[in-house]
Amino acid sequence: MITREQLYVLDYYKKNTYMGSDGPLYFRIYRIEESSSETKEGEAAQSLLEAVCWPGPFIYDKTPEEHKHFKRFEYSEEGMEEIISWLMKEKILLSESKEKFIKEKVDDR
Repeated sequence: MITREQLYVLDYYKKNTYMGSDGPLYFRIYRIEESSSETKEGEAAQSLLEAVCWPGPFIYDKTPEEHKHFKRFEYSEEGMEEIISWLMKEKILLSESKEKFIKEKVDDR
């Protein structure tokens, strides 16, 4: 089970990527900067957290892109809690059926 304490403090994600696993589910969490088409010149891009998960046992680089699920979250403590909930749902889906997990493409980028 993934807990908030395992995922480090929010400031960790300013410069680092968290990599972990929970049973058959492997995942990464990192910060991204998203520019909105409505962002005015000189305004800062919005910081978001992006999580990606995939079925193990292979590392990220050796896993086909179509097997990876991506989702973006608010860069906040609430966003971290949402990531944990999302990862737990993904783990349940993967535990039920690896084939179903792979077919249910999630790319919310």
